[in-house]
Amino acid sequence: MDVLSDILSSMRLSGGVVIDAELSGPSCLVSQFTKEHYASFFAEPAHVIAYHYVRSGRIWVEVPGETAAIAETGCIILLPRNDKHLIYSEPGLPPVESETLIEPGLNGEPARIRIDGAGDQTSLYCGFLGSTSPENELLHSLPSVMLIQARDGASDEWLESSLRFAAGRAPPSVVARLTELLFAEAVRRYIDSLPEGQGGWLNGLRDPAVAKALSIIHSRYAEDLDVTGLAREVGMSRSAFADRFTALIGESPMRYCARWRMRMAGNLLRDGRQSSSNVAYEVGFNSEAAFTRAFKREYGEPPATWRRRVAKANGADALDEPTNLLAKAKAGERTGICVSADGTHIAWSAMGEGFPLLQPAVWFHQIDDDWDSVAWGHWTTEAVRHRRLIRSDLRGVGRSEREPPRWTFDALLDDFAAVVEASGVDRFDILGVSHGALVALAYAARHPERVRKLVLYGGYAAGFEVRGDPEEIKRRKSLLNMGRIYRDGDRTVFGQMLGALYWPGARGAMIDWFNQRLGTIMGLNESLQDVFRSLDLRAELGRITAETLVAHSRGDRIIPHSCAEEVATLVRGARLHLLNSENHVILAQEAAWPVFARELQTTFSPE
Repeated sequence: MDVLSDILSSMRLSGGVVIDAELSGPSCLVSQFTKEHYASFFAEPAHVIAYHYVRSGRIWVEVPGETAAIAETGCIILLPRNDKHLIYSEPGLPPVESETLIEPGLNGEPARIRIDGAGDQTSLYCGFLGSTSPENELLHSLPSVMLIQARDGASDEWLESSLRFAAGRAPPSVVARLTELLFAEAVRRYIDSLPEGQGGWLNGLRDPAVAKALSIIHSRYAEDLDVTGLAREVGMSRSAFADRFTALIGESPMRYCARWRMRMAGNLLRDGRQSSSNVAYEVGFNSEAAFTRAFKREYGEPPATWRRRVAKANGADALDEPTNLLAKAKAGERTGICVSADGTHIAWSAMGEGFPLLQPAVWFHQIDDDWDSVAWGHWTTEAVRHRRLIRSDLRGVGRSEREPPRWTFDALLDDFAAVVEASGVDRFDILGVSHGALVALAYAARHPERVRKLVLYGGYAAGFEVRGDPEEIKRRKSLLNMGRIYRDGDRTVFGQMLGALYWPGARGAMIDWFNQRLGTIMGLNESLQDVFRSLDLRAELGRITAETLVAHSRGDRIIPHSCAEEVATLVRGARLHLLNSENHVILAQEAAWPVFARELQTTFSPE
């Protein structure tokens, strides 16, 4: 199924919940998503997958001409080709076009459908997933309707946890991301259930020789592959391999290879972090002109034109190369290894010129890889503007010692103090992001003479068990249990689910980045979680004398913004700034980022 994972990943599915339906009593609705529904997500996706998540109650679903199916609480109904269909409370009712019942949502919430009648109530989230990939044999090979729900057995424990998590007041954006994950699971289960020799193109994924060839094409698309070489690697004659591949996949190996290469090129261009010429070489072309001709044959327009159109359709400009400012700071970077109080080796880095700004380590930031990553590049750019940015790797992460002797908050604070001393700074500012705010607050309270200014984003002063919100504790413990389930299994599913909480608006390169970082948190000692949930620094905050800005996303689902409000009341003179974002750490393409960037520059301006 590694080949299937490649195919699903290449589709770059994204979308959202667009209708919140509450249906009471008898009802029968005609449903199909149209351009008006997904206009705010895409100009027009090449493929649309419709879904309904049954939050409570039960509902029938039927594509005309096919057998109806029934879905109950916790079930996700998937329609891989967005076929027009009926959803009804009981058979035999006259259908009503759902479009006639849709009411606008309030305050950015999904649109609503409300039917108030006598009888049982069913609650649904209705949404879609879209893909801009021009061709997709997978979707054409699937049945019109697919249902996914937990079954009995230990192997489905992760699925039960996922659906239970979604059912427990999960917001629409989380349900949308969860549906992306469960679509992949539904496809896997469907392929597993196919009788031997049936399924057409999908059956090719189960043929050992063809599956191995697909894996080679997917992972080595930049190489100059040919049929003879592929046949040799899968242990078949050239003609027998070509015939089997074509019979099962529906096209020749070289045609499939060419289309896959262009699909990878399209994804790289969509992410926007490389020029067309760099993408050309990345996918195996020695000439940009040859790449442009091949791309135009597949997509109908040159790569630069295609990228501008896709970026505009998605409501954002393509990301530029790292700015001259950031590139210059990186070129002059100084790195080192310092020794913490317990002997643990901690990696650190200094970039840029100016008044020192120290950023305490967090698990999802690595100094070697995140200076220009999609999650951190915009932060780094602002941080090195007229300043010397000093960062470090968390113990157990990146180039820091992987198996330190202690996992305590005092150890984390000692690590930061070691970086301060190694960098040779006397007085400085601190930027504390996420759980890095804990170290920032503690150091500023215990060494007020050394900290000039303090900015916190997405932080808190007391762990979730100390805060004592029963709903938050339940949600957090559910996530921890799910993490244990996934630790030795397929982390991609859990990573995307967790990513939906950290960055609900993430797509493309951001999702890929988070999946890479997931291995970090899964590999860290679980004692670190005890620190984050049980620490309480609130009694110390009154000792902070630094000018302080406390910023937070209003819709943060990892750390509630009430934590920022509490910190701002306990630090004398602190300013509170709540931004209109749902992401735990704000992203570059958000409207709120320029607002916060200006606030950051104002706070850290020279005295």
